[in-house]
Amino acid sequence: SAEELLQKGKQRGLDPKSGAESFRPPPEVEAYFAELDRVGRAAAVTTDWWQRLLREDCRQGGGWVRDWPVHAKHPEVTEGYVHRDIAPLHYVMGRLSPMYIERAFSKDFKRATWAVYFGPYCSNGDQQIGVGNGGAISAVLDLVTANLATLHVRGKTPTASLAVKMLRPALPMPGLFRVDAWVEKVEGNKIYLGGSFGDGAGKVFDTCEAVLGIPTPQGKEGGQNRSKL
Repeated sequence: SAEELLQKGKQRGLDPKSGAESFRPPPEVEAYFAELDRVGRAAAVTTDWWQRLLREDCRQGGGWVRDWPVHAKHPEVTEGYVHRDIAPLHYVMGRLSPMYIERAFSKDFKRATWAVYFGPYCSNGDQQIGVGNGGAISAVLDLVTANLATLHVRGKTPTASLAVKMLRPALPMPGLFRVDAWVEKVEGNKIYLGGSFGDGAGKVFDTCEAVLGIPTPQGKEGGQNRSKL
């Protein structure tokens, strides 16, 4: 069950050598990121395109689901997902992530839209805040395409390649950005996705093309029997 998977993950986090609890930051650091999340949530609440998606597409009976599954094997369970807690050591969405993320996906598992707040440490500035850093943007595009692919096939989908086109500077910073991903096709043991990073008002700053693998269990041929998480 989803609850059993969550409990198993928490137990792994208690490992004294590699578990997340062994690397918990000081309270002052956690307080900083709690404030970042507060600012990010406030930005999301006042962003028209995101609130419209939640109100119109994620309503009861709509074609989208707010939040994100706690596990790809249980896409129907989203209530237990808490930002930073599900994957505390993750580079992009973990405890020390310099961004705040809210997520939604279509019920057919073919599209995802995220509202991502870039804090000041997501910029390319030195002594002053610059534009959105290309590495931070690429990391988000990598994560959204990988997450959607995993959800689409209900199994592991390691990234084989990610090509990002940086079209124009991402502004304003800090700020809330719209991140979209969509499944383009599945061929054999590969899944192809596209993605974009923009302001939600029609301006696209970056796009990507991602190719991910669909591992075949040992002893199986073809792409029909896919490995599970």
